[in-house]
Amino acid sequence: MFCADTKYDESLLPHIQDADLIYHETTYLDNLRERAEERFHSTTKQAAELALKGGVKKLLIGHFSSKYDTLEEFEAEAREVFPNTELALEGVCFEV
Repeated sequence: MFCADTKYDESLLPHIQDADLIYHETTYLDNLRERAEERFHSTTKQAAELALKGGVKKLLIGHFSSKYDTLEEFEAEAREVFPNTELALEGVCFEV
């Protein structure tokens, strides 16, 4: 399941319930939650909260804003809420 270019939306929960893997955009870190909402994007913690509420097994996060120089903070922040989170990076393969 892909949740891309969307702000936090719990109406997605029935579609992701118990999924093995979802991809969710995390354009901004959570300190820019307001900006994310204004621009119809999600933050790291919002994607992780949706994965947790949906009972999914693994969360891939991506679609990061180019304003950030590094991505480690995205993974760390999401893992605070949903530990089984990985960065969706170009060329990386994931086993389901």
